[in-house]
Amino acid sequence: MVELLAAPEVAALVGDRVYPVELPGEPELPAMAYQVVDEKRHQAARRPTGGVRSLVQLSIVAPDYDAAYAVAWVVRRRLARWRGVAGGVLIYDTLEESSQDAGESTPHMVAMTWRIYWKEA
Repeated sequence: MVELLAAPEVAALVGDRVYPVELPGEPELPAMAYQVVDEKRHQAARRPTGGVRSLVQLSIVAPDYDAAYAVAWVVRRRLARWRGVAGGVLIYDTLEESSQDAGESTPHMVAMTWRIYWKEA
């Protein structure tokens, strides 16, 4: 995930401020946290196929609504239907499951959930 989010168009807005699970205390914004919220391994005839379906949440935090949605838009354009190799893992497909505002305070957060299909080595 980090490799996908390090693409130039995302890095231009977020830099290297992409963290596992949660943001550090008082991070420079905008920043992003990612976490796996569900993961299922596919089976065929009682044997694993190597196929995995992961549900990953991205929490995009920015100083205000417009900045948060600017990052969300770039992430959406980068990840939607992406296929290829990232971090040595073959990714078959990435689909946006949902997106929502999380809270009404400042800074603003957009929570995006992505379904990622990949193959274990």
